[in-house]
Amino acid sequence: MTQNAEDQRIAKFNPNEHVMQLKSREGSKDYLPVQWRLVWFREMCPTGTIDTEEMQVDLDREMTVEAFAWNPEKKRSEKYMKTAKGYARYRAVVTDGKGGRATGTGSECAADFADYVEKAETKAIGRALAALGYGTQFSPEFNEEHRIVDSPVERNGNVPTEAMVRELRVFVGKAYNFKDENFEARWTAFKSYVLNVAKADPDLSMADIAKLRTTAEEAAKGKQTVVAGGGR
Repeated sequence: MTQNAEDQRIAKFNPNEHVMQLKSREGSKDYLPVQWRLVWFREMCPTGTIDTEEMQVDLDREMTVEAFAWNPEKKRSEKYMKTAKGYARYRAVVTDGKGGRATGTGSECAADFADYVEKAETKAIGRALAALGYGTQFSPEFNEEHRIVDSPVERNGNVPTEAMVRELRVFVGKAYNFKDENFEARWTAFKSYVLNVAKADPDLSMADIAKLRTTAEEAAKGKQTVVAGGGR
């Protein structure tokens, strides 16, 4: 399959359309829920596999967590400690059918969720998908007041995955209306224009990805209309 054909297939699912905003102490953060990471993964990897393993389920393990409840008299949410019995931990292994493989683990307890076993499994899948590149760019570190099941993970290193680069290519192509017949030339020119140096896709760093995306986002918002390689 040619790169342009691959880009067209990727374009059927646009993760940016399903990103939600999460509030944190540092402000709002982009986040892609697990169900949409799964849709993205299945679109890109029809022969990929997702296997989960129950590592531990302890119905009698007592866990205490921070929780919040609304105080009608003070008209504000207040923190309290909540205790309940029940703990689960799962492992998920995701393969993309192309040689890529990632593992994620997730744990939850009854003090947080009544369906803590299912939530632990979902968290593990979400982390494995993010480690493989499906949602990594939408998985910021955060410390939120009310927790969600598929907590983001920190990705080590400074090397973006192939999936991240492919998704960025699609995003930039849409922002600047790149056509199939001149996509590669304009994509190459765009990278050189923004980074002030010619770089092949495999040589891009996470910082490069962020800079290229920011420039394309400005273009999509109408704040930038010209880029090297023939304009929009």
